[in-house]
Amino acid sequence: MKKALTILLALALLIPVFALADDTVKIGVFEPMTGATAAGGAMEKEGIDLAHELYPTVLGKPVELVYADNKSDRAEATLAAQSLVDQGVVAVLGSYASGYTMAGGEVFGEEEIPALTATATNPTVTLDCEWYARICFIDPFQGTMLARYAVKNDYKKVAIMREKDSEYAVGLVKYFQDELALHEGFEVVELVDFMNKDEDFSALLGSVIDAQPDVIFTSVSYADKAAQIIKQARALGYTGDFFGGDTLDAPELFTIAGEAVEGTVFTTFYDAAQPATEKTSEFLDAYRAKYGKEPAAPVVMAYDAYLTLINAIETAGSTEPEAIRDALFATSGFVGAAGTITLDENHDAIRPVVFKQVNADGTTSFKDIIEP
Repeated sequence: MKKALTILLALALLIPVFALADDTVKIGVFEPMTGATAAGGAMEKEGIDLAHELYPTVLGKPVELVYADNKSDRAEATLAAQSLVDQGVVAVLGSYASGYTMAGGEVFGEEEIPALTATATNPTVTLDCEWYARICFIDPFQGTMLARYAVKNDYKKVAIMREKDSEYAVGLVKYFQDELALHEGFEVVELVDFMNKDEDFSALLGSVIDAQPDVIFTSVSYADKAAQIIKQARALGYTGDFFGGDTLDAPELFTIAGEAVEGTVFTTFYDAAQPATEKTSEFLDAYRAKYGKEPAAPVVMAYDAYLTLINAIETAGSTEPEAIRDALFATSGFVGAAGTITLDENHDAIRPVVFKQVNADGTTSFKDIIEP
């Protein structure tokens, strides 16, 4: 009898724990919180945290965010992804940087957990995983638009500095080159590779500057590398133009290089000066009040990713992963802070590329927009 009472007491003590678990909806946050791209992960975390603060429930239950640091490393990303699965998340947000996203996708696909990235643009992210979606444009489109921007601005001679150990940077250059080759009179006059760990670019810049390009295209995993390259190029006397992809949309571009980056152009997902929807002002007001600064594009994209996932769960009316995935992939006309989100048959977003330019004081201004 005493043994039976002990068992019953133990079971009674466990009931509140299980009840508590059932009363929350766990969503994983899969980001690089340390390592080379930690600043990118930090921006996305800001957007997710703000969205969670404003919209903390789904299906009448509190949303519990479960964080996992992929440490800016593919092997660690696999471990971080598995840790989220083991903690019982029903869906995942992240990651910043395509390489870590793809590594996580192998786990999420095998474990059948839906995932949504805000800014990972490599097409392989969704092509190789039937459980991943994204709300950003993809690199074939971005690279093509960068090439068309070069043609539009009569940059006949382009030099490229490519971060060789970044899937994103390598892929972006490929699509850029494919498009530029279609335009007579335009050419890549120099292409040099470097590694993320590199700090001194003087030798590479010597050969690049000797090629007398009209513009230097920096294809990098994060803005700090572009800032170092631009600052060192200016010190060597280069006076031409620079442009790059969406990873240049980060504060480090100016904080590292200062006035050297004035005039640099980059692609991005939205422009805060041109509110896209009725939710843009809500986001901007809340972000400025909470963080006391202006948001970079990855912040608002991560904010929208959270809202999109919550909408999918509400639409599914269920926390079953397969139901969430199906509702997420069917997203059409959902209004976010950075624009209206519709996913295509590959679960990729259909959205325009925005071009912005860095001003002398580090602020940015709208330059151009190209629709899909």
